[in-house]
Amino acid sequence: MSENIMLKLSDFSKFPSGRDDNDGDYNGQKYRDSVLTPAFQTAVREDRIVEISLEGVLNFGSSFLEEAFGGLVRKGIIPKNEIKKRLSLVPKTPYYDRYSASIFEHIGDAKVER
Repeated sequence: MSENIMLKLSDFSKFPSGRDDNDGDYNGQKYRDSVLTPAFQTAVREDRIVEISLEGVLNFGSSFLEEAFGGLVRKGIIPKNEIKKRLSLVPKTPYYDRYSASIFEHIGDAKVER
């Protein structure tokens, strides 16, 4: 396995929220389409891990997390098992652990739209 693909969510926004453009500029759909999709496509193609640092983000909207991460599955972009296999979230602290758990819950609950 090659070097991890490193992403910092705070490079996108310190206050990501909302599902789509109707909810503001730093929404889940935009993050999914512009950051997560290319990162996971590369990770699958090159057998790599996507490591996302949550550090520096001051608040996470649940609709943002569901649209960004659950949306990868719902939209059929990346299979659920590939995301779970390739996603690493840091740092591992009590503050961020609750958001990490929420992200993996959204991925687990998502179903491909037909």
